[in-house]
Amino acid sequence: MALVHDTTYNSSIKEHLEAGMQELVLLTGLLLLPWSNKEEMCAKTRGQVTKASQCFSEAEQSLESRLQLLDSQSEALIAMKKLMQDDLQEQKGDLADLGTQIVALKEAEKKSREMLETAEVLLEHTEEQLRLAREGVARNRVGREIGLRMMALPGLGSFIGAGMAIGYQAALDSAEKLLIEAQQAVDLCTAEVAGYSDKIARLSQKEQKVQTGINSANQRIPQIEAQCGELLALQREVTVQQSWIRNCLSLLDLLAGKIHAAEVMSSYACVPELLVDVLEEMAVVVGGKDGAAFQADKELQASLLEINKAVNSLRARAGKNVSTDD
Repeated sequence: MALVHDTTYNSSIKEHLEAGMQELVLLTGLLLLPWSNKEEMCAKTRGQVTKASQCFSEAEQSLESRLQLLDSQSEALIAMKKLMQDDLQEQKGDLADLGTQIVALKEAEKKSREMLETAEVLLEHTEEQLRLAREGVARNRVGREIGLRMMALPGLGSFIGAGMAIGYQAALDSAEKLLIEAQQAVDLCTAEVAGYSDKIARLSQKEQKVQTGINSANQRIPQIEAQCGELLALQREVTVQQSWIRNCLSLLDLLAGKIHAAEVMSSYACVPELLVDVLEEMAVVVGGKDGAAFQADKELQASLLEINKAVNSLRARAGKNVSTDD
């Protein structure tokens, strides 16, 4: 979010202030002229004050618009910060849950690997038993043939050989069955280990993604806080400027009131003397610290200098008039 910078609004405000100050310079010029037609000059003076008030009012309105925009941006940043903080807390909870799941899965994977190792040892043992059973069957076949030649009684060798063959074959069948079961156990454990490894990998990727989001939020939130601080400083500055311009407007209203009072009382000749104190106070306010943001403006300073000169001239003239009266 781009913040409102001084140069954006100050240039517009300065234009209004420069115009208003120029109207006041023209006003002081009128006050220094001879008032041959006092009623007409009084009307012109009132017109200059009205024009100056309009310019200062436009400057105040620009500041008000700026302040509203700053308020809007501040509210948006505060809302964004709140959302990010809430999301950060949720992400931290997710990260903790993922960590717990991964630990549990790694423990289960460890047990499955241990079972796989046991199953593989059993498979090797079963394979060895099958090998021995096959060797037994083979030896029995050879012994049976020798026995048939050596047995003196007819049929005896055949009977013994057949019994031994049945025993070795049963052992072979059992070993083959056990081998199948052992291989199935190995396959099952291997699948379990692979399943756990896959889940751990997926959750670890998710964990990394959540951690990246947390890191990003931890960086972004302080940036938003800094922007909020910058906005707050700007809001204070604009509020001071707005108060400053409103003070100027109050003095302009006072000028208008004095002119109106002079018109009502038909005291036109007193208008310059009535206004000089207010103009002097106006110059003090314009040149005061609250208007520091605009005091570097050359045109504004030039107008302020002209007003101060006019005020001094009016006071000098008033002093001469007093001496003459004496």
